[in-house]
Order: sequence, then structure tokens, then C-alpha cells
Amino acid sequence: MTVMAPAWRQHLPDVLAHLAGRAASVDETPHQGDDGTIGPRDLLRHLGRRNLLSLDAGPGDTGVAEVASLIDVIAGECLSSAFSFWAHRMVIEYLREAGSGGPLGPLRAGLAAGTEVGSTAMAAALQEMAGMRPVPVVATPYAGGYRLDGPIRWASNLVPGAAVVLPARVGDGAGRIVAVVRVGDPGVAVAPPRRLLALNATASSSITLTGARVDAGHVVTDDLAGFVRRARPVLLLLQTAFCLGLARRSLDEARRLVQGEAAAVLVPDLEESTARLGDYAERARRAQHAPAAADPLEITRLRYDAAHLTLAATRLEATASGGRGYATGTPVNRRLREAAFLPVQSPSEIQLRWELSQAAT
Repeated sequence: MTVMAPAWRQHLPDVLAHLAGRAASVDETPHQGDDGTIGPRDLLRHLGRRNLLSLDAGPGDTGVAEVASLIDVIAGECLSSAFSFWAHRMVIEYLREAGSGGPLGPLRAGLAAGTEVGSTAMAAALQEMAGMRPVPVVATPYAGGYRLDGPIRWASNLVPGAAVVLPARVGDGAGRIVAVVRVGDPGVAVAPPRRLLALNATASSSITLTGARVDAGHVVTDDLAGFVRRARPVLLLLQTAFCLGLARRSLDEARRLVQGEAAAVLVPDLEESTARLGDYAERARRAQHAPAAADPLEITRLRYDAAHLTLAATRLEATASGGRGYATGTPVNRRLREAAFLPVQSPSEIQLRWELSQAAT
């Protein structure tokens, strides 16, 4: 029986050409303003016009296999673009909780169309649920909503008007909410972006909330624990997808470069990494079809393993490339620097190792 490729794959040649043309600029140029030439908004509009932001996001969809495949392919060309897509897509996932009514319904539709930009600022929620540290943003109730005060230490896609989803603790009690604010709202101050090792045009920075106000219609949920439990499998699986996409590209390039008797010493490393890639990709595919039913510990371990494989794969490609791997303007060097982000991306390597160690005791 012939298995037909999903219809969205017809857009891949165009998408990959677009990514290839912007990868160097996305890596090297800090996000400046919102002129549409580089940065998250340009990418998201391009994907939205081809209905690629809404894969697996329709009513009744419970798997993420197609969107994970797309993120994997994008990461092979440009991890910065895959990362911005992931951050945006997670906001679409989060807003499932709010349904189609109220102000968050049209926002989710705009995110799916690429006319809105989403930024996930949920790292603190993952840390609190892991038992590491409490959510730092404080929500003070007032008639009809909350006042928000405190820091968001890192988020991406922070272009003007972007919708930021964040957790907050209600006063000094046990209450927790997840709310949406906009970049540019009163009391929402985004720090100037720092120069990064890579991913410079992802509009990544920190936010300080000072008296920012959200009305009840922009509160996604008041059940943070349940919210994280439902969202975390998808978050980790889509992160795993961009790890595997970058690893696959580096291994493909290394395979092409390993020629001659001397370079053959790298073949065992290449074969071992390729076998790991196949194993992790198969494990990921099984979980992607039903994230809610997957073993949370297995997904955590898979995300950790995939990041480590990517670090090894990009280093192997750089080793096979010789001096070109040390020159900052080359794609191999860009992939090496992109992979260096993975140990600090939330959940960080420290957090993942902490969670795995806690489960082992």
C-alpha cells in the first residue's frame, strides 16, 4: 500500500529556500525593531500563509507528529527559526485551555494564521512544578483581574505586540494563575536584547512587570499544576524535534566530509551517533502520536538524550570540517554554536538532570 505524504510537505521546498536565505542573518544580526526583514515575525508570517502553524492544532487533535516533523526539518536548516516556531507554537498549545470564546479565542486564531506572535515565558512554572524554586511573578487581585509584578528572566519572540504567556503566584498563598500580557502593554518592560552566541534574531530578552494589569478574560487558567501536566509532554517533544533535526543535519554533513584514510577514524563515532539518532527518533515518534499517554519520565529522558546527541553531532561535524569549523561565518560553525544553547534552554540540563535524579531515588 502506498502511503501518501502529508499535504503540508508540498510547501517544504519553498520553506527551506526561505530559511536558507535568512539563516546567516538570523544568526548574526540582533533583532532590530519590527521591519519584517529578519526575526520571528517574518518567519511566522511565511509559515502562516501556508497554514503550517496550525498543524495538529485543530479541534480534537491530540497528537503532534506532523508539527514535530516540520520543526525537525526547519531545525536542520536553521535552529533559530525552529526555536522561534517552537516558542510561538507553545502559545497556541497553551491557549487550548481557554477555548474559543472571549478575547483569547481570536488571539489563538491569529497565532495560527501568523498575524500574531506568541512568546512562551513558562520556564518558572516548570521549575516550580519540579520543586526547584517558586514562580517569581506576583499576581495581586483587584476587581475584574490582577496586577502583575516581578521578573521573567528569559523569553523569546519579544517583538512589539507579542502575546506573552506567563505564570504568577497569587499573593503569598498557594494560588497560581497563567495569564497573557502583550509586549508594549503598560507595566511590561522588555530589556534590550543581549548579544548571543547564536540565535541573535530570536528577539530574546528578559521582562520586568511593574503594575501590569490583566483582566479575567486574559487569564488562561488558575490550575497551574494541571496546566503544566498537560502542556509539558508537548513542550518537551517539540524541543526534542528541533534537537533531532539539528543533529541529523550535522551527521549528514559529517558523513559527506569523512573521506580518506585518516578521516576514517571518525567513522565509529559517526555510526554510533547515527544509531542513537534512529533510536531517539523512533521513541519520539511513538510519543508524538499521543503525548498525554506517554510516560513523563521517558519524555524527560528523551529530551535530555536528544540534546546530548546534538552536542556530539555538531562537534563531530566541526571535527570533520577541520579549520572551516572554527570560522564563524560557516554553516558548520553556526550549527556548533546553535547546539551550545541547548544545555541552558528551559528546561535546562541542570533541571532535566535534577528531575531524572529525583525519579531515581
